[in-house]
Amino acid sequence: MNLFLRILFTSFFILNYNQTSSQDLDFHTPIDAPFDLSGTFGEYRSRFHTGIDFKSRGVQGQKIFSIEEGYVSRIEVNNYGYGKVIYIDHPNGYTSVYAHLKDFSTELDKFVKGEQYKLRKSTIKKFPKKGEIKVEKGQLIGYSGNTGGSFGPHLHFEIRDTKTQDALNPLMFNYEYLDNERPIIRGLYLIDEENTLVSSLPSKKEIRKLNDSTYTTNDIEFSNKTGLGIDIYDIQYKGLFNRNGVYKVDLYIDSLLVYSFKMDRIKFSQNHYRKIMYDYMSAVKNKKRVLKVYTPQNADLSFLENNNFNGILDPTEHLDSYISIRVSDWNKNSSHLNFKIKGTESKDDIKSYDGIEILTNQDYEINKNSSVIEIKKNTFYNDLLLNISYREDTLDLGEDKDPFRNSMIIKLPQLISDTLELRQSFIGKIKDKKITYLNSRKDDSYIYANTSSLGKYTISRDTIKPEIKPINFKQNSNISNRSTIRLRLKDEMSGIKSYNAYLNGKWALFEYEPKSNLIFHKISDNIINEGENILLINYQDGVGNKGVYKATIYY
Repeated sequence: MNLFLRILFTSFFILNYNQTSSQDLDFHTPIDAPFDLSGTFGEYRSRFHTGIDFKSRGVQGQKIFSIEEGYVSRIEVNNYGYGKVIYIDHPNGYTSVYAHLKDFSTELDKFVKGEQYKLRKSTIKKFPKKGEIKVEKGQLIGYSGNTGGSFGPHLHFEIRDTKTQDALNPLMFNYEYLDNERPIIRGLYLIDEENTLVSSLPSKKEIRKLNDSTYTTNDIEFSNKTGLGIDIYDIQYKGLFNRNGVYKVDLYIDSLLVYSFKMDRIKFSQNHYRKIMYDYMSAVKNKKRVLKVYTPQNADLSFLENNNFNGILDPTEHLDSYISIRVSDWNKNSSHLNFKIKGTESKDDIKSYDGIEILTNQDYEINKNSSVIEIKKNTFYNDLLLNISYREDTLDLGEDKDPFRNSMIIKLPQLISDTLELRQSFIGKIKDKKITYLNSRKDDSYIYANTSSLGKYTISRDTIKPEIKPINFKQNSNISNRSTIRLRLKDEMSGIKSYNAYLNGKWALFEYEPKSNLIFHKISDNIINEGENILLINYQDGVGNKGVYKATIYY
């Protein structure tokens, strides 16, 4: 049943996302569930969210449909990221993406499993030839799930420009839905853009609500170049508790619109700039999503290109002005934050800062008491000061307050002569008195690893092999009434690196769900014999601690 109200797509919207065709579009619903969103386009994630998330009534297994005729151009099974995902190219110039699926349709599942058994791999990425796997509009292609980097049952749905692979806001295609609530403004922040070498937490200003749509705060004095940040979220309707991102942000100075952006299109090559579009320190230290209402330095974001003004307030230019920030959702529900600013003379406070100045356009090799830090140009987004020390076998890169654009290499000296101990050793990040594993390499002098965050690092050791135990069967048990064989496979330190399962000497597909430490085999694969079967599973963790599980089961 089509739960969307499908409306002709007007030429106004077609011009908006630069498509050459002016044909009317009448896309099918991608999911057999109400149009309730648990995530909106462009909102805060590890990167900008490049689609919308459909709630699936809190369960897995909702039917997923192709929105238009076309062919499968890509299909993947991953333990992380999009999990089980389908990409469909359509003749109208768009690609639709359906991620975190529990299962594929019968036809697609047969194709995928054939490749998995042929390659003897549980994770695969395939690019079928054009027209090899055709689909019709409204055809069942899979079932909603929770695979990959998902944290609850839902469908992650994208529409892309096939030619550029830019992600487009699916709401531009006139999928209508209930949304009668205004966005919520929770906080206003002042972000110092004067001294960009030294990062600091922004100054929070208390706000108060005047009525249903308007917030305000006390008059603000500022003496440095300052960017405004806001803590905001949107809800769809009362009773639906998901806090989603907003669609549009406008900045007015003395009633004139001077800065604006909206989430219509995102280039994947620019996706990582989320790290500086939101205040990094607020996210790391206070778990706050503070969205900048200005263009961050060195940010190449196409959705900000239409602004002639970068949004940063200068006290010499904005001496006495009225500010209004308007935030809007897709259905044009808006909230406003209004206040007055007064620019004052800069204070002559002279502050000294310690550290090594790191310029983004240079390479560095820094030696600290036998440890080595290799920093390539463009490792960071902005120039910064680093305070680095190496004492008592711990490398301290300083407080985690600056985001990385690319990783750097840290090398810690090692004098380990025992080969087993060396194999089991790795560089770990110290946080809250816990050690987090980093994939590490070794040579005669160092253990080294790539890292993308500041903080403390040391050499640690993992001596314990992964733990494995059956969940729904026992040794010598009969599994004829089971649909799956399920086992718990987990490692507390360096994680599961690899595993391979065999039934009666033949490779068997066991899918892996890392977040639940679960591996499972579907009996419907039809490789289990009647009578006695020997199950053998080889596994190892990140440092090579190996184990073997063996069981006899009957069918």
